[in-house]
Amino acid sequence: MDYDIPSSVLSLKKIKNYITRTPLQFSERLSKESGARVYLKLENFQKTGSFKARGALNKVLSLTDKSSIVAASSGNHGAAVSYALSVVGKKGVIYVPNNVKVSKVKNIESYGSQVIKHGEDCLDAENEAMDVAKENGSTFISPYNDLEIISGQGTIGVEILEDMKDIEFVFITVGGGGLIAGVANYMKSINPAINIIGCSPENSSVMLNSLHENQIINSPSKDTLSDGSAGGVEEGAITHTMCKNLIDKVCLVSEDQIAEQIKNSLFIDKMLIEGAAAVAVASVMKLKEEVKGRNVAVIICGGNIGSDTLNTII
Repeated sequence: MDYDIPSSVLSLKKIKNYITRTPLQFSERLSKESGARVYLKLENFQKTGSFKARGALNKVLSLTDKSSIVAASSGNHGAAVSYALSVVGKKGVIYVPNNVKVSKVKNIESYGSQVIKHGEDCLDAENEAMDVAKENGSTFISPYNDLEIISGQGTIGVEILEDMKDIEFVFITVGGGGLIAGVANYMKSINPAINIIGCSPENSSVMLNSLHENQIINSPSKDTLSDGSAGGVEEGAITHTMCKNLIDKVCLVSEDQIAEQIKNSLFIDKMLIEGAAAVAVASVMKLKEEVKGRNVAVIICGGNIGSDTLNTII
């Protein structure tokens, strides 16, 4: 299935000196509870605390011009771009929605870039950042609507299959679709029989709703613990078509189901995960009858959760 995406294998060679090779760890708890053999790809241990570092590094290391950098994010992509820019000795401007978590702003700023708040969700921030970039002649780095970003996220799929070639199901949280597009595009090129499960919270599932409608529909979103995947999708995003062709099944989970997996991960597994990661875990439990006896990979996409949010859940 060819989308003219740069090779994720080559992308991994480009970025490997600047990322963490995260483990694919067997989960005794989730395997017992689901009846499947569940392996967690622990991107919560990645640089900046989420998978986003991969795509951002792949993009920044591919740039040849000297223009200033602008990005937009609900937090994780912004921190990743800020980190990637610090690797090459640069700083950027990152637009975030007004409701962004304080911890995520601090994460962005810790790598040197400036944060500007704008709008009510990440799509508002994206549109403003794109307008500013156009006016100033800056380079805009999209969180998902970019082939280099998608290829960088696909390096997760490369690592998963290097560690375990017999994976049958992969559960991936969907926001703008960059992560699932990159991982699924690579993994299905190696084994088309792999089942890709797109996971979202019931309160904010714009991309998955758009797949059903066969066009991008930025339906209103409610508050969700999965802030890393929340909000709208850029009109005309290449990830829409990719998701439509690559996702085999979708799964929506409730806020209670997300909260339960955040708590279980913390108190039973002794591991901190963010809401977007818990969406994928909760989806495994919701579909446990379908994956029983199978080899399942779950991408734990990040561990950046605010202390206030965590305290509320607990």
